[in-house]
Amino acid sequence: MAKKYILALAVISALILVTAASCGNSENQQQLNTLATCLADKGVKEYGAFWCPHCADQKKMFGKAYDIILERGVYVECDPRCVPDAGGRLPTACKGQRANVDECLIKGVDGYPTWILPEGKRLEGTQSLETLARVAGCEYSASAG
Repeated sequence: MAKKYILALAVISALILVTAASCGNSENQQQLNTLATCLADKGVKEYGAFWCPHCADQKKMFGKAYDIILERGVYVECDPRCVPDAGGRLPTACKGQRANVDECLIKGVDGYPTWILPEGKRLEGTQSLETLARVAGCEYSASAG
């Protein structure tokens, strides 16, 4: 009887922990979505390359919200190999992102990631989400995420 009670208590405790963790993750993901949307609305651009490890680190910080960064045109691929072939296909490594090499050259991007705000302010290298929010005038609180 005691074993069943302990097992039931362990299962209930695990369910409570999973539920609490997923609620926190949901709130955090919503904050990340809001930040990504705000960066897009403000016209912030992230210039990068598919092979860049620092760009990958930046992407991980946003989690699923990075889809917003891609869909809303915040991310600009700079690697010239990311152009369609004669059949209109991009190299697999480009992950569906077509290069805009001219824009990267015009903006003088020579390191990745480079974040550029509409007024011209530049941030080079991986940035904290708090820094991105602050310089762009977006809301984000690390304590909630």
